[in-house]
Amino acid sequence: MKPLILPFLLIFLSGIAPAYSADIFRDGVRCLVVTADDPSPAAKAGAKLLAVQLSRVGRAPVLATTESALTEVRLDGMTLRATHKGVMPETFLLVGESRLAKRLGITAAGLERGGMRLRTVGNALVMLGADAKTPADASGSRYAVVTFLEEVVGMRYLWPGELGLVAPRHTQLALPVLDRDFTPVITQRNIRWSSRNDRIDDGLTYLGFTPEDYDARFAKASGKGDKGGALPDWQEWQRLGGTLKLAGGHSYAHTWEKYHREHPEWFAMQPDGSRDMSKSNPERARLCKSNLALIDALARDKIAELKTSGAKSISLSPNDGSRATFCVCEECRKLDPPEARRITLNDYTASPPKTYEAAALTDRMVWFWNRLAERIEAEVPDTWFVVYAYSAYKAPPVREKPHPRLAVFFVGVSYDNDEARAEARRDWDAWSAMSGKLVWRPNLLLYGRREGAPCVFIHKLADDLRRFSGRGLLGTDFDSLVHHWAAEGLNAYVLARLLWEPGQSVDAILDDYCRAGFGPAAAPVKQWFLRLEAITDSVAAGDGNKLAPYTAATCAALHRLLDEAHTLAASDDLIRRRIAFLRTAITFIEIQARTHAFEAAHKKQKPAPEEMASFRADMETKFQLMRRLYREQPLALNSAMIAWGSEGVFRKLGWNGAKSLPTDRWDADEDGKVVVPTR
Repeated sequence: MKPLILPFLLIFLSGIAPAYSADIFRDGVRCLVVTADDPSPAAKAGAKLLAVQLSRVGRAPVLATTESALTEVRLDGMTLRATHKGVMPETFLLVGESRLAKRLGITAAGLERGGMRLRTVGNALVMLGADAKTPADASGSRYAVVTFLEEVVGMRYLWPGELGLVAPRHTQLALPVLDRDFTPVITQRNIRWSSRNDRIDDGLTYLGFTPEDYDARFAKASGKGDKGGALPDWQEWQRLGGTLKLAGGHSYAHTWEKYHREHPEWFAMQPDGSRDMSKSNPERARLCKSNLALIDALARDKIAELKTSGAKSISLSPNDGSRATFCVCEECRKLDPPEARRITLNDYTASPPKTYEAAALTDRMVWFWNRLAERIEAEVPDTWFVVYAYSAYKAPPVREKPHPRLAVFFVGVSYDNDEARAEARRDWDAWSAMSGKLVWRPNLLLYGRREGAPCVFIHKLADDLRRFSGRGLLGTDFDSLVHHWAAEGLNAYVLARLLWEPGQSVDAILDDYCRAGFGPAAAPVKQWFLRLEAITDSVAAGDGNKLAPYTAATCAALHRLLDEAHTLAASDDLIRRRIAFLRTAITFIEIQARTHAFEAAHKKQKPAPEEMASFRADMETKFQLMRRLYREQPLALNSAMIAWGSEGVFRKLGWNGAKSLPTDRWDADEDGKVVVPTR
């Protein structure tokens, strides 16, 4: 495969030529990777990445060394001459700032945070960044290496693991003439990487696997456990990184245990008049936001935390949801403007639980945050206060104006409901007019986490990111990569590329993804993704049911596109394996949609015996499929996540996964044995 050189990333200057034609590869390896004796962490990591991946594509080892290991170093005009272990390399790849790079006239001078510089001088290519000089994003040298590997060598990393790494073989690779400076526009480019938690453990129990097995299997598949570096870290490869040094997250988990005995009045009055949080989740206790004595106590807690940690920011956001609702006392409700957006809240003190209408709680929250910020800033000046525009307080405030040092993490935008998306876009505009610091912290990547529903929303994603980047966006904190890479991995890939350079064409990214990963089968694979995007759009324009569109006919049409791709791949086993990886998403969702449709149809109507027999056969087939996917393709769909997220509804129909099927009917593991967990 010829490497694709994107003109907005690399500039080839026709007026500059090396002293003579130099090759990185030619009849074996002729290059040497060199760093300073004490390189920055980014340069050290970049040099290792470069040597390992060039060894992969060139089919011969590439050595990395430090500049003090070179002897007979001299410059012949602009040509670098040096010997390493008795051999004179033809080409030098210098990673990070070093004395040698400086002799060639290349330093990081003028580069800003996260900035990178790629410059050819004679037979040497220098790849460096500002690194430790810009602690807000100290990885510029590594970013430069990844850019070189992609745009010169032709590598791509479509999804984590060996199968997702595109590494074209080279027998000859010329040293390019490069002169390129680049600094990412978005300061913080964060996409969370989900790991095993209590929910995953529940799903593993359903499937009959253990947490220990999950950790080992997932680390091996993703490369997270690869200490040798043969498999790169997917997030690092995508040049995610940077930090605004804003401490976000939900706060006040300590309040119930610390204060409820002496001050029960500090907690949210419930619709039944109680303030007892012990029956819900005490670590997610709701607070009485209008209580000034509570605010004074919380401010003292935050001041002590800041003085101990030395941090420059602190979160003021309330605890996340529980079965307790927000305070309904008269003083709190006075803080909610009647003209604010109407919302619906839950009352779990009623039996059965009921909902009630209320004004959006944003003004209440802003009033509470402002009082805290005023008190804390008086003791610890220049602190930034992190708050969430989220849940019942996502709508912009009507009366209150945010404190000037409030940084707003906007938890909004949905791609399963077009009306909700349009409202969120308007909300962003209003928040951006009030706050100088906005971070997009959506739950978009959780679209299919429960059911495993395939989804593609790359065009909407690109449209929103470009819109927000021009209206106050400083960074992102996306929640979260749940590792349904066959079903929704394209979204994560496109998102990562756009975070690095928001101005890119999403269609060009899609074309490159399909061409790089699927070669002669690119056209039907692209049509497969576009068909999934059309289905995702239909869900958002309709009732939001993510499973209903995946009928037998729709799934058959999607399979036919992959059948065509399989044929076009001919004898290329790697491409055929990637196609099979994508196919798992459709194979699973067809039976997933069918079983959930059965459950929905029988919420009130008991199934006939013959219907129940067919349903149990489907559930057993799905259970075995989920176990096989877990073992054979753990990154295609996170079966444990799906088991937790969607399979509990079948208990009322007498099905509970591993507990419903004798172990002698479980499918065998890789060694032909069934392993029954002890937990």
